[in-house]
Amino acid sequence: MLKNIQQIKGLGVFNDYTHKTDETSEFGAKNLIYGWNYSGKTTLSRLMSTLERKALGPDLPAFRFTLNTDGDAINETNYTAHPLTVRVFNSDFIVENLNFAGSSFKPILLLGADSDKAQKEIDDLELERKELLEEAEVKSKQAAANLKTMTTAKTTTAATIKTTIGIVEAFGSTQLEKQIGLARIDTAKFKLNESVVQEKLKIARTQEADKLPTLPHATISFKLDSLLAEVPALLVKIPDMANTIDHLAQHPKVEAWIATGLPLHEGKGECEFCGGPLKQDHMAVLIAHFSKDLSNHKQDLTNLKIKLAGAEIAYTAPKDAEIESAYRTRIAAAAVKLTDTIKYYNAAIEAAILDLNRKSQAPFSTAILTPVTPNSTQAVKDAAKELNDLIDANNKSFDNFPSEKAEAINALKLHFAQEFCVNQKLAGFETSQKELADSVANYNDRADKLAAAIQEKKAIISKSQLGREEMNKMIQSLLGVNSVHIDVVSVGTEERFQLQRANKKPAKHLSEGEKTAIAFSYFLTQLRETKNFEDIIVYIDDPISSLDSNHIFQVTAIIKETFFQQAKPGSEWTTRCKQIFVSTHNFEFFSLMKELKPDNKSSKHYLVKRNSPTTSTFCDLPKSLSQYSSEYHFLFSVLHDFQQAPDKKDFRVLMMLPNAARRFLELYSYAKYPDTKNATVDQRVDRIFGAVKSKRILKALHYFSHANNIERMTENNELMCDIEAAVKDLMTALEEDDPMHMEALRAAIAA
Repeated sequence: MLKNIQQIKGLGVFNDYTHKTDETSEFGAKNLIYGWNYSGKTTLSRLMSTLERKALGPDLPAFRFTLNTDGDAINETNYTAHPLTVRVFNSDFIVENLNFAGSSFKPILLLGADSDKAQKEIDDLELERKELLEEAEVKSKQAAANLKTMTTAKTTTAATIKTTIGIVEAFGSTQLEKQIGLARIDTAKFKLNESVVQEKLKIARTQEADKLPTLPHATISFKLDSLLAEVPALLVKIPDMANTIDHLAQHPKVEAWIATGLPLHEGKGECEFCGGPLKQDHMAVLIAHFSKDLSNHKQDLTNLKIKLAGAEIAYTAPKDAEIESAYRTRIAAAAVKLTDTIKYYNAAIEAAILDLNRKSQAPFSTAILTPVTPNSTQAVKDAAKELNDLIDANNKSFDNFPSEKAEAINALKLHFAQEFCVNQKLAGFETSQKELADSVANYNDRADKLAAAIQEKKAIISKSQLGREEMNKMIQSLLGVNSVHIDVVSVGTEERFQLQRANKKPAKHLSEGEKTAIAFSYFLTQLRETKNFEDIIVYIDDPISSLDSNHIFQVTAIIKETFFQQAKPGSEWTTRCKQIFVSTHNFEFFSLMKELKPDNKSSKHYLVKRNSPTTSTFCDLPKSLSQYSSEYHFLFSVLHDFQQAPDKKDFRVLMMLPNAARRFLELYSYAKYPDTKNATVDQRVDRIFGAVKSKRILKALHYFSHANNIERMTENNELMCDIEAAVKDLMTALEEDDPMHMEALRAAIAA
């Protein structure tokens, strides 16, 4: 329990308050605090709110304080860790806990600071969630647009590939997608150069009906080596020279000329050349020169030349149109190679024939064999074999036509698929799509978490708005059965509270009294639903603020029912909570609270009094004040004490005067004229004291009363004498105009 307020430094009017043991007793279980407006009651409630919040309240400056308890003292250094449970009702509670949302024509009641905070957080979270979902939608649309573009590209490309290759079976974006998956394993592997692409396209496009005739082999008879082997012997052979004419042997051309002419002169007597007579003996010498051996030798040379000439070979390459397209290039190259080797082969034959010709022209001389390219026969054989192998492959191509065509089509599909990957920058596209998908997932995930948080906040509101029926009972008890009540309305998929009038229409404009009653009902409902109610310290500041006097009894009754109990008839009254504090500016309410049991030593009464613009005092209720049963008697005692005070300019005396005198006049004049015709205090006082006297009395009281009295007293010291004059005029007027009433008042405060 709290025992006392040891000190308060720097908190509102309690700028420098220190507890005085001889002036302020320790707190009891029931504590009543009386003080006029602006005396510091709400400031004390905010000190207690600091214990409840375990944090400084809004707009409160840092301040120092010490509260003594039945345990360790609580101060500004350790209050966040104190074990006490405190609940405070004051004007701050009303502002924080009675809030409206929704449209102006259909307000939704949010009960409790947690509900108001939750609703504000819900609004922020829903806005944030909306933004996240919008961002997710933007990213989703972007990804969808990208995918659509890519899908269109695949469809178009697939159609182009199908047409280009001449594919018969179905080949669309789905089939292309499979090829892309294979091609992406190693795009470089499946890339074909342009010539290969064209070659495979020809194979792919070839039909069974387009098959070409079989190509013949390059068939070659190789005689060169064996014939060349005969040449050297003939080149070095010398015919029999027994009858040889030296001159002819030394002059091969002449010899050749004579050898040609001898057959022409056989049986002739005259020379065919010159017409002269032929000498038979000379003819015999010439014929002897051309012996049988020489003739045979020349014939051998001629025969060998004929053989060599017949050994020459030739090859005509097939035309491109005769070759399968897949082999045209290679067969053409092989044919060129074979033709080149044949040239060297035939060149060796030609060289040998020339050698033999030289030998024929000079048979009695040896000739040297002309060197030729070695292994020309083997080169021709090798080139012919290479060509024939290709011809065999070409001829067999239609034997494997289905598989070769399928291979060509597959290779082309993969080539065009990898080409698509490169042209469309597929890797970058997929990275971008993944980033967009991740963004969408992230936005949606965050939105889902916000949705969960929103539901949690909505649960807080729903929880805060339990006890509606109990609250309605309290509100009706305070304001009447035809006053406002709380009803449940649907807001989207949620149920919310709405204040309604008796006509079922939303209560859009509440009076301050209605707000106080609703907030106080909510405060009490919360307390009644709290576990371990007996451990709570409760501070209630002015629960009747803005309520008229007719409601004071209802508030008192509700407080009695909520906070005080009697274990059994005849037993002592105790508090239901650990400790209760009630502060008020209304003396009548204060008196009613004093009458509530317990009224023994556990019930303590205190006064909060403003001493100066910056200081207030918290002390025990003076005996002179506690003896009055009505606010009216107390107000008169304040006026009487001022009249008797030796120093009427003492702030401690002056602070209460303007409000006390004005309030006294309100009650006195209303008792005199309780009608509604003359409704204001000025009008009623005019009737009682006359216009001149009433203006003199009320002028100073109006000027220094209410919230302005502190500032005006400090700023207008020269006018403070008007307060003394006004009070003197008031007391004199009562003495003169209503002496019996004045006598009764003096008797009441003297008792």
